Amino acid sequence: MRQAITKQWTLCCYALSFFSRVPVPASTDFKAYPFHLGNAYFPFVGLLYAFLCLLAYSFTHLFFDESLSVLLMLIVGLLFTGALHEDGLADSADGFGGGYNKAQRLTIMKDSQIGAYGVIALIMLFALKLISLTQLAELSSSTLFITFVVASVLSRASALLIMQYNQYARLDESSKSTQSSQALPKSYFVTTVLLSLLVLFLLPFSTALTVLCLLIANSFFWQRYFNNSIDGYTGDCLGLLQQLNELLIVLICLASLS
Repeated sequence: MRQAITKQWTLCCYALSFFSRVPVPASTDFKAYPFHLGNAYFPFVGLLYAFLCLLAYSFTHLFFDESLSVLLMLIVGLLFTGALHEDGLADSADGFGGGYNKAQRLTIMKDSQIGAYGVIALIMLFALKLISLTQLAELSSSTLFITFVVASVLSRASALLIMQYNQYARLDESSKSTQSSQALPKSYFVTTVLLSLLVLFLLPFSTALTVLCLLIANSFFWQRYFNNSIDGYTGDCLGLLQQLNELLIVLICLASLS
């Protein structure tokens, strides 16, 4: 039992080190287990992300109105993740918007410079997030909290679906995502997905069903798009999918609960 707990703690540290800027213990042995097994804790990282963001909202809302508190909450979220997923969204927008074939798209996505497509995508993303989350907060704090938790967890679980059933597009070993791009063992994957789906019980049944159906449909759409465009996925693609699915869930909840 102790060995099993130690293993899971180590895998959780793997996930935190890759998907966030949270410092992990210096004693963590990053060669003890296959690194990609830490992906099973990606939705948990989303839960921790939601907790810290909502804690920031609760504190700042003591002094400011909903819109400014939401903006400060989003800034805390960026500090937590290091803008990892937003960077993926911007790179994907540049790659798919400016590339004409697989090689061009992958080259553009790997370029550290941001282009017009990426800038526009980020502006639209944050505008939609700020407005929709503020409107949820104006309905009630509990509505904002529930929606944000569901969106943070399930959007990350949806990225695991892409990783589980598709191949990594880059053939070289230099990408930082290569070591974490393998599919999870079936037991890990099923357990992670089932635990992630528990957050749906926070929503009314009709809203939860709508979220689940549209989340699957949107993930399937982007899976097909990735495969047709670059014969697989990259870490940037996962960032795009996570951000779009997070926004999708927020918008569904806003439309259903308002």
